[in-house]
Amino acid sequence: MSMENAMIENVLRDYFEAFSNKDVDTLETMFSKDIQLTDSHGHWSGIEDVIEANKTIFKNCLRITAIIDEIVVEGDSACAIIDIEIMTQGSDPTNDFRENHQTLKVIDYFVFDTDLRIRKISAYKQ
Repeated sequence: MSMENAMIENVLRDYFEAFSNKDVDTLETMFSKDIQLTDSHGHWSGIEDVIEANKTIFKNCLRITAIIDEIVVEGDSACAIIDIEIMTQGSDPTNDFRENHQTLKVIDYFVFDTDLRIRKISAYKQ
């Protein structure tokens, strides 16, 4: 694996950790100003709209955890195959998991700018 590919993989691992922690401040530092996000719920352009879309996701989930199955990097783009564990109900994110959760199989496609900031995310449910 080339040094740049390893750096992109590390950025993605940090991204999924920040996402799982609902850490919008860290996510904002990882996004380019002209980021585009597309998923099954819509399309958002620009860092402010993408941050708001992430805040909406986080607000609607008691707990969300991205579990990486595989990351493939090619040039300035990457694909991550992940499981997203979502708990939307309950009052205790540590104890309500068994009864109130779902798992989504997702493929995320990323494009990076020259500063290794995320310029594009396309999320596809499997």
